[in-house]
Amino acid sequence: MHESATAIIIPFRGRRPAPTEAEARLTRALANLDDALAAQRSAITAWKSALGDLRTVTGKLGASLRSYNDSLTTLDVHVTSLRHESEKLESWSDDVLGNPA
Repeated sequence: MHESATAIIIPFRGRRPAPTEAEARLTRALANLDDALAAQRSAITAWKSALGDLRTVTGKLGASLRSYNDSLTTLDVHVTSLRHESEKLESWSDDVLGNPA
């Protein structure tokens, strides 16, 4: 039996024709799209950071409002107590002066 010789043929690249105007426009459009996506990623990162800042600030605002509400509640208790004391004092002074209520 006769052995046949084998060889691997490596094709050489042929010269590529110059890109058409449509291919050039497509290449520019894809590059612009890549730039827009990069800008969008940057904007999303900034937006997420701003949301984090907003979360922090609203948390502090909520704590401040709760503290203010607690202060108002305490003030209300004191004002109510003072009103009762003033009513007692008024009643006492009416009794002392003989003024009918």
